[in-house]
Amino acid sequence: MKRNFSLIFLWVLVGTATFGQYAQLVNPFIGTGGHGHTFPGPTTPFGMVQLGPDTRLEGWDGCSGYHYSDSIIYGFSHTHLSGTGIPDYCDVLIMPSSGDPTFVNLGVSGNGYASTFNKSNENASPGLYQVVLNKYQIQAKLTTTPRTGLHEYTFPKGTHPWIIIDLKHRDKLIHGGFTINKSNEISGYRISNSWAKEQHIYFNLITSMPFYKVQYSADSMQLICFFERPTDGKIVLQCAISPVDIEGAKKNLKAEHMHFNFKKAYEANVKTWESMLSRIRIQDEQQLTKKRIFYTALYHTLMHPNIYQDVDGRFRGMDKKIHQGDLKKPRYTVFSLWDTYRAAHPLYELIYPEYNQLFVETFLEQFKECGRLPVWELAGNETYCMIGNHSIPVIVNAFLNHPKKYSKHLITTAIQKTLNQNFSGLEFFNKQGFISSEESSESVSKTIENSLDYYAASLMNQEDLNLKRAAYYYKNLFNPDNGFFQAKLNQKFITPFAPNEVNQHYTEANAWHYMFGAHHDIEGIKQLLSHQRMIGSEKNTASLENKLDELFRSSSEMSGRVQSDITGLIGQYAHGNEPSHHVGYLYNYCGRYDKTQDILQHIMDSFYLDAPDGLCGNEDCGQMSAWYVFSALGFYPVNPINGSFDKGIPQFGSVRIVVPGQKEIKVKVNIKGENERFKAIQINGSSVKSPFDIEPGDQLEFLTTDQMDKVDHISIISKQNSFMILPYVQTGDRVFTDSTVVSLAHINQVPIEYCLGQPNDIIIKYNQPLVFKNNTALFFRRQQVDHTKPNGAWLKAVFDKRPSGLSIQLNTPYASQYSAGGVNALHDGLSGSLDFRDGFWQGYWGKDLHVDIELDSISPVQEINLRCLQDQNSWIALPKEVKFYYSLDGKEYKWLADVHHDIPLKTEDPFDYTFKAYDIPRTKYLRLEAINYGQLPSWHIGAGGDTWIFADEIQVKLKQ
Repeated sequence: MKRNFSLIFLWVLVGTATFGQYAQLVNPFIGTGGHGHTFPGPTTPFGMVQLGPDTRLEGWDGCSGYHYSDSIIYGFSHTHLSGTGIPDYCDVLIMPSSGDPTFVNLGVSGNGYASTFNKSNENASPGLYQVVLNKYQIQAKLTTTPRTGLHEYTFPKGTHPWIIIDLKHRDKLIHGGFTINKSNEISGYRISNSWAKEQHIYFNLITSMPFYKVQYSADSMQLICFFERPTDGKIVLQCAISPVDIEGAKKNLKAEHMHFNFKKAYEANVKTWESMLSRIRIQDEQQLTKKRIFYTALYHTLMHPNIYQDVDGRFRGMDKKIHQGDLKKPRYTVFSLWDTYRAAHPLYELIYPEYNQLFVETFLEQFKECGRLPVWELAGNETYCMIGNHSIPVIVNAFLNHPKKYSKHLITTAIQKTLNQNFSGLEFFNKQGFISSEESSESVSKTIENSLDYYAASLMNQEDLNLKRAAYYYKNLFNPDNGFFQAKLNQKFITPFAPNEVNQHYTEANAWHYMFGAHHDIEGIKQLLSHQRMIGSEKNTASLENKLDELFRSSSEMSGRVQSDITGLIGQYAHGNEPSHHVGYLYNYCGRYDKTQDILQHIMDSFYLDAPDGLCGNEDCGQMSAWYVFSALGFYPVNPINGSFDKGIPQFGSVRIVVPGQKEIKVKVNIKGENERFKAIQINGSSVKSPFDIEPGDQLEFLTTDQMDKVDHISIISKQNSFMILPYVQTGDRVFTDSTVVSLAHINQVPIEYCLGQPNDIIIKYNQPLVFKNNTALFFRRQQVDHTKPNGAWLKAVFDKRPSGLSIQLNTPYASQYSAGGVNALHDGLSGSLDFRDGFWQGYWGKDLHVDIELDSISPVQEINLRCLQDQNSWIALPKEVKFYYSLDGKEYKWLADVHHDIPLKTEDPFDYTFKAYDIPRTKYLRLEAINYGQLPSWHIGAGGDTWIFADEIQVKLKQ
């Protein structure tokens, strides 16, 4: 399809559909309650400005700046994030008021510039937000163009209007300032620090009438403009923003200036939305509520990414430099790729392909600027939030669909250089075929998701066997004894293990949530499950269907870390977080399309509602809604890379997909009775089985049956590959007292060989368990029976004797997910890093730590110390103090010291601190009590919540 610069100014075009036909079905309040984290204010599709009310200053459910349950508006800011789990944006706050001016936002007894409001006086629709502020009864109306926001404030008679512009609102302000250009024009800038460590925003605004006076706050970061009340009470202002500079903001305003015609701006906005929403045209008069949910979901998928380039083509790159961009290929920002690679980007590729091309081009240009593809880019900043390198599957999917539109050489170069960098544990992943828990936190999730990225990379270079092999590395963490992907420590699966435990080995998840995480290789997961050994039986009787049944039918109870993202539960299935999103479709892969339909219908009916709390979890920049859009249409990209789709359960009788420049795609449902099941799907009159491709011009028809039993079977033929899974340590203690028995195992029971001390020393075939009584380094590998092929790489496991001289007794139970190896972990000679998730720190939540120590003999002590960690971003605080005691008989203890510190909780980076006491008389017993910090203070995102104590080694130095 031919592209030109008019794409960027789609907002001024008139849509071909009836005005408002689809836009009027959108309810912007869906997701603004509960944990959806959306905002109700106006924006344009993929627009730079997201104008709206800010009702919350902090807290997890205030990530977007707005929550439906709130009753106070602090003002109207020009940028918002839709559905993220980390707060940012809410830049350039503007608030109208009257009476005595104030620079305080709330103040004592509500005497600040903020105002209460009533929900009955609040309304929102695409392109429009309006509310009456209870204080002085000022009516506020908002709309937007792509790079500007329009405010219309109506002041009642008898008021004395003033408007405040607050640059200090929410995020930490690094620099800022104002310039008064004319009596109705103000420019300014704000450089702030939050999730994006250095966010630049510049603005230029004009008002429909001049202000007669301005007043600055003491630090000049807030400005109040005073106006005479106009005859009709209305003051309109238009504010343009730019990521580049004030000149860019001025140009943006000039290009999109609406001459204070609020109605004209609003109508142009709605027509833009109508044009975009009408690409999917539902023809079903019986499903009004579902259509409202559907079109709101489609609306939410178009909130991000956002154009990040001024009308003159300039943008701020990820190298912090100003670049002159291509007007036909503008720069975009806000890429929540860990979420959106799954369904949002495949949706863009199908329905909005010209925009997905611009997103992919953005990734490739960002690679040129910073030497790697983006992970989670925000306002020109790489946040490195979440795991994986999931711009890779997005790029590959787009390339496979339209190979002539991209440079294959640039793509393969960008992928190679990105995968060669040590992010998401890739150094260890590439070295040994998996990531071990002592090498990186979230090791299971990272191993699985890195495998998916390598699968995507392998599709770009079919000749590279290393890429193909790495796509299967996830299999190295499959434990055949329990049928789950599980973390390893020292080459051994960690015990104890509970699949419902949320811990540091998984990303916002537990083992159930990542059971099916390798969604690029469902057939590979099926093969692994055939190796699961049932307890008490040598038979391998597990199956994909059984595992799915167990997932959905299990108790929803979880143990371990409290994880706010885990919501929308059906058994252990968690629809509120993205790793689960494809799982309902997996019944197709075991021939149970009937079960696929049952679970998908349950998810759609339970977790997508026409209400403020109508989303069961974070919207996540469109991914939560993209799932519904696809599922309601009747198909979903289980594998989001190869362009295929799996069948589901369509919600509407007839749908037309109308993409400009392409032939229409039609979806039709052939259903007669209420209890009928869909049996099959036809494309262009021919039966197909999942997964299938959809091309422009295709006609999809879902056929039904009255039968309730097993139906259509998957048509995938399992592709055998030469990948050989690694052996592992089955028994053996990493730290032991007298001796340890070490046994080795392999899922396929292939021969194993080993050597001691150094790899390639005397190589011995493994036949029976080994007994170690001293510190030992064990190297082992798979022995290749076919001597024409190389043996596997050497794997290293280390076994050490526990330090002697004392024993400890824990009088406080530790959290199971942070056991660090058990009751002796605080004196095992193994030191944790500054990452609390490395498996060596022992965690205690909301309680003091009490430990008794018994020395082997009575002796004077030179020093006793306890090492602790602080990472306030993870709710981990140093103890307020540590009390030390000593005793000769273990019954009567004498006080030795109270050791304090003066380190504040508000520190950004994690660090360790050692509490020490000195010069203890001859003693046999020692006692320490680490006093918990207490509840998190009001400034913390988890205000009011309990804190953790994380402790590592206790050391006792005797006097010589």
